[in-house]
Amino acid sequence: MNKNIFRAYDIRGHSETDLDQATIRRIGYVLGKRIRENHHESVYVGHDSRLSATKIQDALVSGFNAAGVRVLLLGLVPTPMVYYATKTGTTPNGVMITGSHNPKDDNGLKMVINGDAVSGEELLTEFENQADVKHGERNFEEIDLFPLYQKEINEKFKLNKKIKIVLDAGNGAAGVIADAIFKSQGFETISINKEPDGNFPNHHPDPSKEKNLQEIKNAVLDNKADIGFAFDGDGDRVGMIAENGSSVLADHLIMILSKHYLQKKKGAIIFDVKCSSQLPALIKKYGGTAIMEKTGHFNIKKAIKEHDAILGGEMSGHIFINQGWYGFDDAIYTAVILAKIVSDVDQSVSSIVQEFPKTFSTPELNLNVDDESKFDMVEKFKDQMQFPDAELNTIDGIRISIGNSWGLMRASNTSPKLVFRFEAESKEDLVVIKNLFESNLRDIFPELELDFN
Repeated sequence: MNKNIFRAYDIRGHSETDLDQATIRRIGYVLGKRIRENHHESVYVGHDSRLSATKIQDALVSGFNAAGVRVLLLGLVPTPMVYYATKTGTTPNGVMITGSHNPKDDNGLKMVINGDAVSGEELLTEFENQADVKHGERNFEEIDLFPLYQKEINEKFKLNKKIKIVLDAGNGAAGVIADAIFKSQGFETISINKEPDGNFPNHHPDPSKEKNLQEIKNAVLDNKADIGFAFDGDGDRVGMIAENGSSVLADHLIMILSKHYLQKKKGAIIFDVKCSSQLPALIKKYGGTAIMEKTGHFNIKKAIKEHDAILGGEMSGHIFINQGWYGFDDAIYTAVILAKIVSDVDQSVSSIVQEFPKTFSTPELNLNVDDESKFDMVEKFKDQMQFPDAELNTIDGIRISIGNSWGLMRASNTSPKLVFRFEAESKEDLVVIKNLFESNLRDIFPELELDFN
């Protein structure tokens, strides 16, 4: 058994070598015991479009049933539908089978027990102490939650001006549902790569990478659309495209939402360490409380609950709206709100973005490293780095600020990578901060190839 599948946010690994039937069945049993200890008897289960999903689902159902837990099968749905079920349905327990943005042969589990997100790490000891689980009598029911989800969204919004939207689900789990909701809202909707296909034949469903956005950019321009939205494989992350075909930074996406909600109600807004330094400045400008948190949906959700925050956001495109919604990351709901904001202000997306302070930044940059050593590498970097006159933030990895520039290095919790991001107020300063990191990396890890991707 590969212990590395038990990660800080969830469970994730190779669908064949790591997530075999016995392992998944035992995980289901461990989760089932927790559910029974909370005096509940059922759990929602959904899955994305990956080819391994139904095989993993069968083993998971078997494990839950062996623990005496009835399974309510949601079928092929985006992750937010599982979260929605736990907030509005008959049980506060749910598991989503998804590999999110990982390679197509990976898969995993995102878990909610008694209304709270559960990390993979906290399950490891229970898993190791649990013997293998045998097949039990099957006890499940198929549930269609989409009509309720669509009805609640439609009750919250009334479209005042019809605009043209392009959606790209990357053949993931969000395509059919997002298309139906946008059309029912009254938007002129054009969907590409709508049908679920676990081979992801057109591009990988990760909207945080520019190379995956070329098709939707072309579609926005070709159709003279007002806005475009790209979803990740399980529909909990969103990327936005302006009418001129340019991608909108997640920083700006969170700024648009922060301004919108803070004008209605003052409160806290949570953001992760990868976000722009301009974001907390905007939050404070509109009377909000800016709170930086570790990256990861698990961490952001906990902080939202702790501070009763209005919303939370990550640079990766996870957006958690807790004002008028349920505080979980829902790319479809977020996209509808953003489209409604654009429609109501009667401005183009590019003109809205131009109102924010201009900075120069990199996207998330990754270095491929050994999965077992990535956290030790971050600690070694902290111990040996040389950054004179810098301000240090170690909430998640190391974020180093020098004047109006900053750089971040952290270990990914979902894949064998080191993650970097840099921002400055000029192109020249951006080069300086990036070069400072690279020179430190060369000194501390002379064998490491600085091939950012």
